[in-house]
Amino acid sequence: MKKKTEPRPSRLIPQRPAPKPRLIPPRPKSQTRFLSRGQSQNSYRRNRFKGESRKTWLRGVAWLFGLLTLAGLGLGLVVLYHQLLTSSRFCIKDINNIEIEGARRLSRSLLLEQSKLVSGASLLAIRPGQVERALMAHPWVAKAEVSRKWPHSLHLKIQERDPVALVQFGEELLYMDRQGMIFKPLSPGDPHNFPVITGLTPEQFRHPAGDLPEVVAQAFQLMDVLKATQPPLNLENISEIHVDLDRGFTLYANSVGVALDLGLQDYSEKLEKFAQLWPVLVQKGLLTKVNRINLNYPRRVLVTMKGMEANP
Repeated sequence: MKKKTEPRPSRLIPQRPAPKPRLIPPRPKSQTRFLSRGQSQNSYRRNRFKGESRKTWLRGVAWLFGLLTLAGLGLGLVVLYHQLLTSSRFCIKDINNIEIEGARRLSRSLLLEQSKLVSGASLLAIRPGQVERALMAHPWVAKAEVSRKWPHSLHLKIQERDPVALVQFGEELLYMDRQGMIFKPLSPGDPHNFPVITGLTPEQFRHPAGDLPEVVAQAFQLMDVLKATQPPLNLENISEIHVDLDRGFTLYANSVGVALDLGLQDYSEKLEKFAQLWPVLVQKGLLTKVNRINLNYPRRVLVTMKGMEANP
């Protein structure tokens, strides 16, 4: 019989399996001891979330308290403002104490009525811009400035329009100021001692602010020359300035019974020629026979007699 062979001992050293990596960091020993006393990991998380929710609740209470504080301050300011509005200390006690500067043509009572100011109005409630627009709605008011005079008055500074001529459109006469603005029709009682400009249309006055049409600028230039001219052709004696875009300006004076053609330039030189011709016509007694004088020639004057054709 064969003998049983015993297995040979293995020369390999047995090895333990490598531990798997821990995804959760190891707890401190103190925490391990704490958990070992009977509390679970879920109990620890509940305590942590409870602390965070308490902090969130405290922050919410702080925000609510801040909002309530701001609301209280806003309500207090509203109440204070209402008290100031209704306080008699800052109200217009007497409308006649309002100061008005710059009014020459317009009366005080008319301006106060136009401004819509009344006694007892609070200075805090009055809006200066609104009062200025109400005053400038009047055709004679070009500019208005309103300022408060504490504690119970106002100061109104008025700039009235300065008319320089009347412009005729059809049968209607309207005022024109120095800026070329047509601002008001002539009414009974209005001053009318201005030259009347004829021959133009409303379309020729429609221009951007500050940009005068050429023909209007030329009319202003002519009137400036007439201001410095001696009678009988000074501006105060001019009754009409007729405008023809081709022939130029024609003057009609109160003390001169003839039409004077000036063209569109060199007004001073042409008026000097008339100043030399005028005494001759008076001396010879020809004024009643002259129909038209054309000064729009370089070195001569064309005189047209009544009932005769114009011959140079």
